[in-house]
Amino acid sequence: MALLAVHVGRRRDVISPSEARSLLEDVRGLPGAVQQALDAEAEVREAPVTYADGDAFFFLGRWLGAPVALEGALKLKGISYDHAEGFPAGELKHGPLALVTPNTPVLAVLTAGSNAEETLNNVKEVESRGAPVLGAVSDDHRDASKFVDESFPVPELGEMEPLVANVYFQLFSYHVADLKGRSIDKPRNLAKSVTVE
Repeated sequence: MALLAVHVGRRRDVISPSEARSLLEDVRGLPGAVQQALDAEAEVREAPVTYADGDAFFFLGRWLGAPVALEGALKLKGISYDHAEGFPAGELKHGPLALVTPNTPVLAVLTAGSNAEETLNNVKEVESRGAPVLGAVSDDHRDASKFVDESFPVPELGEMEPLVANVYFQLFSYHVADLKGRSIDKPRNLAKSVTVE
């Protein structure tokens, strides 16, 4: 999708050659960044030991981080059978904040491409209500690490960084489900287009 966006952007002359080069360089760095997240699995595996018994899990992200939050929640509920919801971080005050408790782990996308500075305000709001926060935090937003209980490091990759956050959220979900003894490879009630007409 990024390659298509660069191609269309250049054809329509809405992104400059230098912007296109920068995006393409970030795409080239994506496989290495994903591998770095996979190599950190041992650290990610430890987080569910502390947080797996949460009443619910909230995932927050803005801009390119919003679909990552939605996907993280979908993955967690699909394989662990726990209640999980993803929100665009700006919608937190429109109801979900009332559900936050000290037993509601919040996973936040704090990377380039996700408006980390504004999402950090939401992180502070949930922390003031006692919720633990786990953040996928990029190198260029390192200061955000002091506001989260667990930090998953995302290498600098520009607007591709939320994709690496997605890998961390999938690993977290996997280990929550594994810790609870769920059937990860065959989740219950699986109903997808490949199995249902």
